[in-house]
Amino acid sequence: MQELKLKREIMSNKAVLGTLELDGTEICKTLENPWLNNEPTISCIPAGKYIAKEYNSDKYPDVWELQDVPGRTYILIHNGNLERHTQGCILVGREWGFLEEELAVLSSNPTLNGLRKKLNKTFSIEIINVL
Repeated sequence: MQELKLKREIMSNKAVLGTLELDGTEICKTLENPWLNNEPTISCIPAGKYIAKEYNSDKYPDVWELQDVPGRTYILIHNGNLERHTQGCILVGREWGFLEEELAVLSSNPTLNGLRKKLNKTFSIEIINVL
């Protein structure tokens, strides 16, 4: 099984920025909600190790859902740019930047398409708060 690490590098009251790695190599940047005590739709999830499985819906086709997140459901890895797009999920992009004067991940759609080619339908992901 593929093993990924999400290293949360910058945690602010606006957003959490991280780096997603596969076999020790960076594959993309991430953006999550700030930590707000694991409150659904407004907080990032607790650090820990999870299994991610293929997930499909009309809004989010061919993405991944983290399994068995304490107190949470439908935590997806998907495209989006700004903190308001996350609703508790993990957004992916090529780099961090600013859009509409807010922290963002950029080139999200092409990054997600690249991950679809690189990642298996099921993998483990360990989320680590680096700070």
